[in-house]
Amino acid sequence: MSVWVGVDLLLDRIDDPAVLCAHGLQALAARRWRTIGRPVPPLLLTEERAAAIAALATPVQLERLRATLDGPIILLKGAEVAARYPDPALRPSSDIDVFVADAHRAEQALRAAGWEPAEGERTAGRHQHQAPLRWPTSPLPVELHHALPGPSWLQAPEFGRLADIARPAAVGVDGILALPPAHHALVLAAHAWRHYGPWPRFRDMIDIGLLVDEADPAEIAALARAWGLDRVWTTTRRLVMALSAGTTPPSPVPGRRAPLGMALRERTVADAHLRRWLGTLWAPTPAAIPGAIATTIGQDLRPWPGESWSAKLGRLTRAGRHALLPVSVHRQRR
Repeated sequence: MSVWVGVDLLLDRIDDPAVLCAHGLQALAARRWRTIGRPVPPLLLTEERAAAIAALATPVQLERLRATLDGPIILLKGAEVAARYPDPALRPSSDIDVFVADAHRAEQALRAAGWEPAEGERTAGRHQHQAPLRWPTSPLPVELHHALPGPSWLQAPEFGRLADIARPAAVGVDGILALPPAHHALVLAAHAWRHYGPWPRFRDMIDIGLLVDEADPAEIAALARAWGLDRVWTTTRRLVMALSAGTTPPSPVPGRRAPLGMALRERTVADAHLRRWLGTLWAPTPAAIPGAIATTIGQDLRPWPGESWSAKLGRLTRAGRHALLPVSVHRQRR
């Protein structure tokens, strides 16, 4: 069942442009609303233009990356999935994620070639990638991954094993590879779970659904067991199936359904932290849960690399004051 069956039904249910942006649906909504004669608000028009610029910049950036780095380059997430949308510009991307054999060496090579640090570099120490880099004239930073993105208990194969099964990327740039659909679908699920727990963005569910349509369900299930993501994948698959059918997203608790209003609103600051913390309860075994909880909460409470404790306490104080505000509003005010 194609995931696109339920997307228009979903877009017709959401009236708030901020919610659409929070779920990564802004470009799809702009096209949908224009098609049915509904006014497209300025925020969606601005986001639509940004998505179009990013789509045009992506292959140029990848060609520059390929010309600078040696060895296999595996494209992850955004640009590779966007090639499966009716138009790549309908899938907004704020960066380009690639997996390489030696991310530190690749970073040094790019810096020597004129690439510069991009915004967000201070937070890279808590993720599975180097500090993002940007070519001076490009709008898109590149994140060099030294591991696949996912929750702390992810047991993914090493780069060499994945490079052996990689294939030419759908984005169409010579020398850029991508994982097979089953592997990539699981990577997307793992990445979404790391950031959003059992309540992923709708764009994440669309992305996963597009790759699931190309993969063998039994292969994904077997990979999920091997990677320690069996429970994560079971919940994610139910969410994707609900979106494909155009029905209310199910609750992460089996046998119950989440209120539609909860699914179709922007996360608050408190939501964002709580959902990530609750996601640790899906660790593969009961014995693994305490460690997953400690790691996830510890990442939120510790300072960034190079940040003082006083600065960290200031951020925690602001987050506490803004706990019930939408995340987008909190970012504007911090």
